[in-house]
Amino acid sequence: LGVQVPSLAPDAPFTGALLLVVVQMSDFEKEVLEFIKKWDLIESGQKILVAVSGGKDSMCLLNVLINLKSELGIDLFAANLDHGLRRKGPVEEAVMIGDFCRARSVPFFHERRDVNELLKKRRGLSIESAAREVRYCFLREVKLSIGADLIAVGHNRDDLVENILLRIVKGTGMKGVIGLRPLGGDLIRPLLFSDMQRIIDYVTINRVTFMEDETNSEDDFERNYVRLRIIPELRKINSALNEAVWRFFENINDGYALIHERVEEVLEQIEFADGVFFVEALKLKEVERAVLLEMVREIVSILSSDKYPPSRERVVAFFDLLISSRGGWTVEFREDIKASKIGRYVFFYGGELRFKRIERQSIDSLPFSRELEGWKISLECNEEVPEAMIERLDGAFNSICSGDKLSFPLSLRPMDERDKIIPFGMSRNKKVIDVVTEKGLKGFSSRIMVLENAFGEILWIPGVVT
Repeated sequence: LGVQVPSLAPDAPFTGALLLVVVQMSDFEKEVLEFIKKWDLIESGQKILVAVSGGKDSMCLLNVLINLKSELGIDLFAANLDHGLRRKGPVEEAVMIGDFCRARSVPFFHERRDVNELLKKRRGLSIESAAREVRYCFLREVKLSIGADLIAVGHNRDDLVENILLRIVKGTGMKGVIGLRPLGGDLIRPLLFSDMQRIIDYVTINRVTFMEDETNSEDDFERNYVRLRIIPELRKINSALNEAVWRFFENINDGYALIHERVEEVLEQIEFADGVFFVEALKLKEVERAVLLEMVREIVSILSSDKYPPSRERVVAFFDLLISSRGGWTVEFREDIKASKIGRYVFFYGGELRFKRIERQSIDSLPFSRELEGWKISLECNEEVPEAMIERLDGAFNSICSGDKLSFPLSLRPMDERDKIIPFGMSRNKKVIDVVTEKGLKGFSSRIMVLENAFGEILWIPGVVT
């Protein structure tokens, strides 16, 4: 809505003239602005990429954000993807969106990708899942190329209801229930407060162009089946279904926020290297059960190619083994993603548990220092051992060796299963692998280094024993 301003003749003088154009914000746009502020979705100065399919919801979102652009202090971009699944529609949609953006000076990005190519590579993946994966891959590539901060998507409260019902039917957890959040990672959903009918009203009143996707009227997909068959029946029980489900969402979201905060605290204690998460088992045993289960889901989701969590049964099996078993064990979650307890540590990994081997290093003189992916090994020569160093000597992380043993060149190299050492305080050789196992560090075998002298005597296993 705007105030009409009389047009000026081409030769009309502007000297001393002040031209004011007042644009009145609609009630719906005010509600979007309030929702953005309530959930801290956008900060002034950010670049926002709007995902636009051409349907009512995404075109509504684009139009609203264009009208709120000055109020929010943001830069806007739009992107549209042709998934290669429909013969009729995608080209026309792209032209319509492009014209809409061009008329409003919004940079527009469009591309065609074939979802069927992904389906051929990933057997068992549904069309909807494959399309979603390809779409978000495209959106994040555009986001990166333009330096955008966030991706805005047009999910509304009707989508939220469908999503929650589908996930409950499939046995989801708290995180699954709140999967469509106002803010999730780099995704924002400024229309999540609104029912679809209000969006239809907005685009109708404001004459916002859009195109219908004919697949939305088919019920052979799960989501459309819930939309067209299940939800109408539920509305017979409660006509205010959307409002009821939104209250349910907010209640679960409040509770999950507390668990998520604790999960983040626990994750900070977990190490990560070469694609492997690892932590001492004793530390995990101290974590509350609900938090530990959610932490496992989070780690497995990170390691999974589709970012989906494991089943509850697998997570509970992990918990039971962690609490009750004293020996080693392995739980397989999904897609060859496992958790194994080996020695003192629990490892989360995909495929085989193996850290990257570190190359051999020859040492001809001292002092010597080398960074090893988060570790630093330093060797130096002293006539006398400083008192401060003596207090720190533990034989593992701080060690000492008599000068007559330092026959050069020394060698810092990966451990071999045939290696033997005389541990400090003992008189006989012992296999290095046995020493490492006794210390509860067998899971790190592929990463453990030994320091040997020119005669092949192992002087030190850094981090383990002298």
